[in-house]
Amino acid sequence: MRTRRRYETLDALRGVAALAVVVFHLGQVRLAQDLVPHAYLAVDFFFVLSGFVIAHAYEEALRGSLSFESFALRRAIRLYPLAILGAATGFVLLILKWHSFPEKVDPLQRILMSGLLNGLLLPTPFGGEASRHELFPCNGPLWTLFFELAANLAWAAWGPRLRTRTLLIVVFIAGLAIAALAWKAGTANLGFDVATAPAGAARVCFSFPLGVVLFRLLGDRAWISRLRSDWIGPAIVGILLLGILAMPRAASSSAFAAWDIASILFLLPALVVAGIAQGRSGHFGDFLGELSYPVYVLHFPVLLLASGLHQSALAHVPVVAMAAAATVAAIVGALLASRFYDLPVRGWLSHLSRRLVHHNS
Repeated sequence: MRTRRRYETLDALRGVAALAVVVFHLGQVRLAQDLVPHAYLAVDFFFVLSGFVIAHAYEEALRGSLSFESFALRRAIRLYPLAILGAATGFVLLILKWHSFPEKVDPLQRILMSGLLNGLLLPTPFGGEASRHELFPCNGPLWTLFFELAANLAWAAWGPRLRTRTLLIVVFIAGLAIAALAWKAGTANLGFDVATAPAGAARVCFSFPLGVVLFRLLGDRAWISRLRSDWIGPAIVGILLLGILAMPRAASSSAFAAWDIASILFLLPALVVAGIAQGRSGHFGDFLGELSYPVYVLHFPVLLLASGLHQSALAHVPVVAMAAAATVAAIVGALLASRFYDLPVRGWLSHLSRRLVHHNS
């Protein structure tokens, strides 16, 4: 078996992308300007990274002794504790908002059903007007985790035995679908609601298999280090990623969509290749990697709460100060939740699953 290396720069880039999403959502909740107009493209970056990292960690094992059930259990243990916490936090905020401003939210029965489904990391297919028919009214960003988990499970069931050529056919067809849907809509910010859910499926069906292909071609290969350059390091790759996400809004919707399409199909995958070739990203890179998943899953309810407070009890606080406080709270809360909730719960669940497997054997 090949020695597995850790792709530290990819972890750090995931953290950069997650923080860009936080800043993007500050604008969505009216706490900041539109500083990173294309930050929703971080989703496509995450999907490519997921395909690469999952193939790196599991493809060889799934071709051997690792069963689909064991893989699914490992992914559930990895994703669900924080996802449940994120959904629960958003659900509590929805209930509080329903209690105070029932005219601004969906009917209670829909909120309760959304809470149940979203807590299971399942989309809500019947959201109301108040929630803009979002798939995850309790915590909007969770829609990407649903698609990622679905891609993980589909790949584990069939992917390791598929030829790379077959995966490239899937990538090509999904890429055409993304280009057509994004061009028609004027943006690739699609997939989070019922109407655009097919576009979300196209985005993951392009990026996740592409990540698997990149692993098969580049991962765990000694020669990949030859792509490393003295002047392109982890920091430069991170700056390039921010440049893609922060590209100013184009004057026309067609130009805006063209940037999205080019980024998804070419630029973001190229950055993943650049990240693969890098060495260590340092302690700050480790911090970004640790922060990426919890801050992505948990930040949105924090920002919504801060926005609500700023519109009511804390209206006198400057919006810049409120945005800064909300960002710090999201980051600190994510780190605390990771270290004192997610890690212990995942450790306990892993131990419990091993005991059950041992008992059944």
